[in-house]
Amino acid sequence: MRSSSAPSSGNLACDACRLKKLRCSKDRPSCSACLQNRRQCRYSSHVVRSPLTRAYLTSVERRLHNLESLFTKLLPEVDIEESLASESSQPRAASQNAGRRPSLAMPPTPVPKESVNTPESVPPEADGFDWQEEASSVNELTDGMAALTIEPTGNGYLGSTAGVFFLRSLLFWLGDRQPSPTVRQENPGFPGSLDQSITSSRLLNAVTSHQVMDKLIDSYFSIYHLTYPFVHEATFRAQYHEIIPRPPQRSWQMLLYTILALGAWCLNSGQPDLDDHLYHCAISFGEDDSMFESANLTFVQALVLLSNLAQKRNKPNTGWNFLGLATRMALSLGLHRALPEWNISLLQREMRCRVWWGLYTFDSGASTTFGRPILLPGRNEMDVQYVLNIPDKALTPQTTVLPEEVPQPTLYSGLKAQSDFHVHSNNISNRLLSTKGVSPEEALAMNQELEAWSKTLPAYFSLDDFTSGTDQWFLFARSRLWWRFWNLRTTLFRQLLLRQVISKSGRHTAPAPNSVEEECTAICINAAHLTIGSINRYLANKTLTRLEGWYTTFFLFHACLVIALAILGDATSHEAPSWKEDIEMALNIFRNILKDNHLAARCADILDRILPAGLQGIRDADMTLFGPNAAESFGWSTDFDQMLGSFGWPDAGQGYPSV
Repeated sequence: MRSSSAPSSGNLACDACRLKKLRCSKDRPSCSACLQNRRQCRYSSHVVRSPLTRAYLTSVERRLHNLESLFTKLLPEVDIEESLASESSQPRAASQNAGRRPSLAMPPTPVPKESVNTPESVPPEADGFDWQEEASSVNELTDGMAALTIEPTGNGYLGSTAGVFFLRSLLFWLGDRQPSPTVRQENPGFPGSLDQSITSSRLLNAVTSHQVMDKLIDSYFSIYHLTYPFVHEATFRAQYHEIIPRPPQRSWQMLLYTILALGAWCLNSGQPDLDDHLYHCAISFGEDDSMFESANLTFVQALVLLSNLAQKRNKPNTGWNFLGLATRMALSLGLHRALPEWNISLLQREMRCRVWWGLYTFDSGASTTFGRPILLPGRNEMDVQYVLNIPDKALTPQTTVLPEEVPQPTLYSGLKAQSDFHVHSNNISNRLLSTKGVSPEEALAMNQELEAWSKTLPAYFSLDDFTSGTDQWFLFARSRLWWRFWNLRTTLFRQLLLRQVISKSGRHTAPAPNSVEEECTAICINAAHLTIGSINRYLANKTLTRLEGWYTTFFLFHACLVIALAILGDATSHEAPSWKEDIEMALNIFRNILKDNHLAARCADILDRILPAGLQGIRDADMTLFGPNAAESFGWSTDFDQMLGSFGWPDAGQGYPSV
């Protein structure tokens, strides 16, 4: 007999109405909303999920404890840990014997740990990399930074340049295999300037009023646009007020609602439902065939901005898909080509450049963040010029003579510099994803390429220049560029640092590091140290925007993992006091300056579990923050080269010189 508490499939709204949080008529075979919008109507069956409550988890833990006690009582001569290891290493045999009563007389023969060698962290099932990020199923432990969620199941593939790849390696080397699931609820909002007396429901109903829309558009252009100027403000506002014709209806509506959603996200208004509602409104304009059967510049702008919003809302794979579609659209529109004979206005030509390079920087950054190959064209396959470093007033629809670039910072200086950075460094990001591995000598050569690039930057990007630009938007653009530069450096060298720390720990037999490897690890630690110091100075006496808070959290956490590893490897080093100051500084930032950011709180908790109280010596890592199956994702080996292989890094002779 069916329980009265379980909803029947006939009482559920259709998939589209549930996704958009709309009232559904529940008519079969198609509801009235789907009929009106001419889309296919689907009714999925109700999915029963285990409740993620403390009471439920406590009951599961108590039951597990009782079962282990019973096992020990019935089979005192059997080691339960060895039995579990043997069982997990023989999945086919287990499946073939399903349904048979197990023999209690003969315990299974354990497989030696030395033989376990998992090239990368993989889910247990063939469909384990499948992911779903709709509103009803987003994992509360998922993060858009791809840095905190170590369990691979349901999160998509994350490769070796992803922050979580290094965190997995570090945590597993520390060796705790007894996770206890802890779920941290997301902070429902941030204090902000939007009138708190307006309830969430009223905001949703009033979002189409000009007063609310004007406020959200102002928020977008006063915060987000200063960092990512991919939309021409004067043109957009003229289209919004219908002073000039708007682009095709669906693409314009998608762009409008994306800008509204980003404006709401930047407001920190304490109304989390607002940006969520606007985000789903934006993507609803692309749900029919028109998104796949047409292309225009406005569509590309909307998709690029939607990708970043999805990532910031902790839907990294959704954002990744938006970027993929935007890239194909952009290439089909020829945004990667200069096309000098084309008779279009100078502003239209420049806007094509801005949209292309905005897409280029987003896709390059996301690919490196997620550890996935960068599939964009190289400099030889595109001849479009970088954006012009000019003030907005120098280029209007009436401009007929190309304005000269200025020698001081403008709104487009950061976009131009970051574009050039990715053009010169994407080959490094892709090289780090190679299965062959990178030798210390090759890593140093790539670092020299980065160093040479940094010397080509305009003088106003120097961190020692205190006169060229004092506007907050430029200080953020300059700082973020250097944080990205140092982050790639730490990514380039951090596996070498872990190799060296492991060899010094005495846990594994390994060749002593040579002078080249010592130089590599010194560069890695210094880049992390510079990042933490720079972020601390940047945050001094500032009121942060939500966008600034996201990026400072991202870069600060990656740097902290490197410093934490340095402390674990040599707590008695003469540099250890400086490293400990870095960690204490970072914890203060995470817990106080970024206290309203739930991802920052998770970062601080992870650091506390990696490093012991007082920052002395090595301790086992507490993996309670990473999900119930986190530790099961790893293989372990006591052989040094096999252990590096389990991290997805090369053995000696595969990228590293044999000693």
